[in-house]
Amino acid sequence: APSPSGGSSCCMSSADSADKCGSCHASSWTKAGEWCGRTEENCKNCNGAWCSGDGPSPTSAPTTAPTSAPTLAPTPSPTSVPSPKPAPTPSAPSPVDSSWVKGTYTTGYWDCCKPSCSWPGKGAVDRSVQSCDLNGNILTDGNVASVCDGGTASSCANNKPFVVSSTLSMGFAAAATDKNGKAGLTGDGNCGQCYELRFTSQIHEPNNGWGGWGGSHPNLVNKSMIIQVTNIGYDVTGDHSFDIMIPGAGQGAFSGGCTAQFAGFSVGDFDCDNRYGGCSQQSGCERLPLEFQDACNWRYNWYGWLQSEGKTNNPFVDFRRVRCPQQLTDISGSVPDDDEEFPAVDGADLLV
Repeated sequence: APSPSGGSSCCMSSADSADKCGSCHASSWTKAGEWCGRTEENCKNCNGAWCSGDGPSPTSAPTTAPTSAPTLAPTPSPTSVPSPKPAPTPSAPSPVDSSWVKGTYTTGYWDCCKPSCSWPGKGAVDRSVQSCDLNGNILTDGNVASVCDGGTASSCANNKPFVVSSTLSMGFAAAATDKNGKAGLTGDGNCGQCYELRFTSQIHEPNNGWGGWGGSHPNLVNKSMIIQVTNIGYDVTGDHSFDIMIPGAGQGAFSGGCTAQFAGFSVGDFDCDNRYGGCSQQSGCERLPLEFQDACNWRYNWYGWLQSEGKTNNPFVDFRRVRCPQQLTDISGSVPDDDEEFPAVDGADLLV
């Protein structure tokens, strides 16, 4: 469908990845005033396609990249990968003080299921997190069943992570909660909230005969990622805090959602036949649908997955609640009611 304004606009979802502007879903154009649609650069960083009134070819999305249980042992080293493009460097990161929760680790997943925060009544937000139908259209009915339960509601493809600068990325994640409600991660009440994750140099304790393993690549240490919670994970324990949505990082317990959403692909194409941990080589990203490949590559290029002889994975973070940047709420459609009570992150609006 043509841009509704007749001028330049940003398409967030389309029927044909080869002609995103010409096949943009009517409900997927950014609305007037939304951050993603203000400029071509903003649109690219929201994983959208920048389209003029006469529908030229879209600009490619930036190199960017969700799964369930963590990979508990190092795997073979991936092939070498290019360095991310140079970008403006924000001011020095704020010091970690008592407002931060320390010593937790992250994992990744992408199972295509409807986010649990898309169901009505989840979280203290102005509206529930958006979900999409099997054609990529944003659903207006929050009660449509998940594609992982035989329905048609799925995660929107633009919920993948993206680079803001060399030291800051943004994306979406499941909050890993347990019955103790560690660190304020208690369940449905976290839906829509945003957190700054500061990657640290901590590594995992010896496990099953392995010595200290995993953790952040040295180039990831002290970088930040701002995530918005769109899903809740009640089946995790220990020091696990966030399960970041990253295509190619593993489908976990739900293996039927992605094949229902993307015809012509096998189950193994979405995580290189590794349900828990996902692709161990960057070349495996080529098996994913085209709209996911940039986000899968983000996992290696920015996040530093399985580098340093395959040892870097499930990185540790310090984290704190922050105000949701518009770059994320424009995509999710959801803003916490108490958002203004939390600090904005320096550098979050570098590209405004």
